[in-house]
Amino acid sequence: MRVSPWIIRQLFNESQYPRLIENGILRSKPLRNAHLTDPESVGEPHCTHGQLIRYYDHRGHMAVEVFQYLRPDNTIGASGRPDPKRLIIDNTEYIADPNLAT
Repeated sequence: MRVSPWIIRQLFNESQYPRLIENGILRSKPLRNAHLTDPESVGEPHCTHGQLIRYYDHRGHMAVEVFQYLRPDNTIGASGRPDPKRLIIDNTEYIADPNLAT
């Protein structure tokens, strides 16, 4: 189901996923991890990486996919939280669609 970025963030923040990620319960698989070519343009320090990470549950099923800026000091940039792009809640897959209004 395609939803606005605002709605998928709300679903993510109200779910158990942030806690499961923080506690290392979900297994991560980086899909992309690259130095930003112009980190200052997004307000991040030199050597910041743009990361797309997919997390899997204990059965190996995809749970959530997030984008984040990882700073050189290993903190998350921008809002300080992962930005969900896809997630599954109660067997429904939600996909962030930036073309949808909030």
